[in-house]
Amino acid sequence: MAASLSWTPYILEITSKARQKVAWVLSVFRSRSPEIILTVYKSMVRSLLEYCCPLWCPTKISDIQEIENVQKVFTAKISGMSELNYWERLEVLSLLSLQRRRERYIFLYMWKILHCKTS
Repeated sequence: MAASLSWTPYILEITSKARQKVAWVLSVFRSRSPEIILTVYKSMVRSLLEYCCPLWCPTKISDIQEIENVQKVFTAKISGMSELNYWERLEVLSLLSLQRRRERYIFLYMWKILHCKTS
């Protein structure tokens, strides 16, 4: 977090790391099969973008787009997806947008707090 109490520097840092990981995944795994590449994406890239997201959840449109662009670029590289727009790719691949996933995590965490289910 910056001195201005903005999460933008952190978001730029994690998206940079995620892009580096995407480049590595795409260079190492030659297969662009959705089954293989999505498994690797979910475990190695998406986990970087979602770690502790209820704490730093972005509200600025530019921050949200910065994060979402990582998934947008990655899904376009999957076999058979380049002709579809982002939202169609998510539907075909049975994925949620990263913003929707963060919202879901926040709702679940708030429910746990309200029902004393946190540790």
